[in-house]
Amino acid sequence: MEAIARGLDAFLAQRAPELRNDVGPAWLVETDARRAAVAAALGAPLPARPPQFCTGCPERPVFAALKLTQQDIGTVHIAADIGCHSFATLEPFGMGHSILGYGMSLASRAGISPMMRRRTLAIMGDGGFWHNGLITGVQSALFNGDDAVLLILKNGYTSATGTQEIISTPDEALKDTAEAKQESLVHRNRTIEKTLQGIGVRWIRNVDSYAVDAVRRTLDDAFTTDFAGLKVVIAEGECQLERQRRVRPWRAGQLKAGKRVVRVKYGVDEDTCSGDHSCIRLSGCPTLSLKASPDPLQVDPVATVLEGCVGCGLCGENAHAASLCPSFYRGEVIQNPGWRDRVSARVRHALIRLLQPA
Repeated sequence: MEAIARGLDAFLAQRAPELRNDVGPAWLVETDARRAAVAAALGAPLPARPPQFCTGCPERPVFAALKLTQQDIGTVHIAADIGCHSFATLEPFGMGHSILGYGMSLASRAGISPMMRRRTLAIMGDGGFWHNGLITGVQSALFNGDDAVLLILKNGYTSATGTQEIISTPDEALKDTAEAKQESLVHRNRTIEKTLQGIGVRWIRNVDSYAVDAVRRTLDDAFTTDFAGLKVVIAEGECQLERQRRVRPWRAGQLKAGKRVVRVKYGVDEDTCSGDHSCIRLSGCPTLSLKASPDPLQVDPVATVLEGCVGCGLCGENAHAASLCPSFYRGEVIQNPGWRDRVSARVRHALIRLLQPA
């Protein structure tokens, strides 16, 4: 807002001084004064915080896998698209050479491919696919016999503009079942796959968005296969915002009723963490942060998982796929535990004490 106001004020001063008034400049002066007061109170500037994916977003692991894929096969041209995945153009990913329009990534790639010596990649969400990508992108690529790779991020909603429902949104009946409240639902809806098969796409692969190593292998296959037509990789993972909106009220209801609830939590073993922070550079998850090492001989801070973690498992998947240090662990927080849970906990604690040195 401030950048626009300053630009308009300078433009009007130069081009139309008779239209200029004192409201804009006065607001800018007031804003600058407030910023100076806040800066003085803080004593130091706040660190930069660029926009990024939500915590647990299923699109983050796909771009982590794409990072690893390009280590294997080299840099590829990426035609990005409008949507949540546009955040991948920023750090820590920095992927996306162009963004033309909603669902236009595969179509825009067609203008670049002839100049490239290798296959190019187009990325779009399922919202962009239904809005524009199916007709202007997929159908055109099939008609022209293009040898390209399309990555569809199937999260079940048009998430970037408010999680509006689309053709491939999970059914309400699935959302209402107790079993479905704790799992991703998008794999239950095969509308995109059936549509692609119906118009003649012959190379289609489905993969779980959170399975980083599987996504990496699938993308490797798409770029190296002998098949010369359009290759479509569908990465499936429900929008985390929608999932949490469904899971949290359900979990609260279970707790209120005194029922057993299990919540997955990830953490970092401080003694194992080497402090190289490669896990953070690979994923950029907001809940993956740093803290001082408990080891007085280790100067570098160690990684830590904050309480905002939703248990998506990306940190552990990245550590496995990229052969990083094995410092991540998966735990289960059990609320309203039953007698079996209590007995198991006592046995585990006794065994751990037995194995620990005196």
